[in-house]
Amino acid sequence: MTTTLLLLSVLAAPAPEVEVQPLSGSALRGSLVGLGGAGVTLKTPQGQVTVALDKLLGLSLEQPKGPRKTQPAVWIELVDGSSLVGAGYTASEGRAKLALLEGAALDVALRDVRWVRFQPIGDALARHWARLLEGPLKADVLVTRQGDALDDHRGIVRGVTGEAIQFELDGELLPVKREKAFGLIYHQTAGRELPEATCTVYEGSGTAWPARSVALAGESLEWTTPAGLKVARPLRALARLDFSRGKVVYLSDLKPESVAWVPYYGLGRDPPARADYYAPRQDRSLTSGPLELDGVRYAKGLAIHSRTTLVYRLSGRFRRLAAVAGIDDQVRPRGNVRLVIRGDDRVLADLAVAGTDPARPLDLDLAGVTRLTLLVDFGEDLDVGDHLVLCDARLIQ
Repeated sequence: MTTTLLLLSVLAAPAPEVEVQPLSGSALRGSLVGLGGAGVTLKTPQGQVTVALDKLLGLSLEQPKGPRKTQPAVWIELVDGSSLVGAGYTASEGRAKLALLEGAALDVALRDVRWVRFQPIGDALARHWARLLEGPLKADVLVTRQGDALDDHRGIVRGVTGEAIQFELDGELLPVKREKAFGLIYHQTAGRELPEATCTVYEGSGTAWPARSVALAGESLEWTTPAGLKVARPLRALARLDFSRGKVVYLSDLKPESVAWVPYYGLGRDPPARADYYAPRQDRSLTSGPLELDGVRYAKGLAIHSRTTLVYRLSGRFRRLAAVAGIDDQVRPRGNVRLVIRGDDRVLADLAVAGTDPARPLDLDLAGVTRLTLLVDFGEDLDVGDHLVLCDARLIQ
């Protein structure tokens, strides 16, 4: 049975300006005329233009300026990868009710909820939380916080209200105050298969929805998620649509052929634990926090300490390497590295990157390249704060 997102009434507003990123060629700007199986259609100063979905990388929408009316109070992930930012969460009798930001409500089966977090996450807790999410579970998990540590308790979540969580532990039903809970991880039945998504819809609030199909309906966008949720949101609530699945490969999803790290001050025979500490990180910073550049957070990317060399073996089918390079916001204004990128024996980029510099976009020609080498070398300030991040680093076909 599908579930529908219920929206409060919204005032009519003109459709926002849209920027479309084709798989090849320059970005296009205009008013959104159509979006569906045939592709995306824009009204531009030069006339009406349609880009087929298989030739589309993404679509960005202008966001209204001003402070957010409601601050996040809960973070939810569904089994299909939907990542939701909300203002409230309750659950009973196999159903969950989510109050999302910007006046939307969602009623969903608990079998579709993977986890819920009631507190913001910082660097000290991110790694522990990630470990709790790994691997199959044999029971629900109630996670509580003790300072900079998390405690997990295995049992059954019987209900969630705005004040308490009813948690069954060893046959005893315990009421746990909401403010004591860090999060819940729900046990899921193994073997459930979901259809593939064709794109990801990102709201300005930070919510992200994988979508099997999307369609324009007046001044709203409608889509269906892999878990069968039918969602409709006003265009002005959306930030971008990512159609890169199957057309783009993120470097953080690839295993490098080799990784070599050289310390600035060698200790003779360095212990393996030291090399692990300075090893590159995928989709997180070197301190295990989120990837962030110039105040913008990125879900995908690499964090690399000097002096590190990574080598990737490519198939030669990629045309471009795109990324945003800079020193991690967490260590700025420190950090000074030299970034050298080679395609086979050809230097594609050679630049100095400092913590005092703004983030720098990269768009490099990879035609025919079979061996990609990234070198993050020492800069002018020893290796202090040398936390280079390559955000949204992706190979484009």
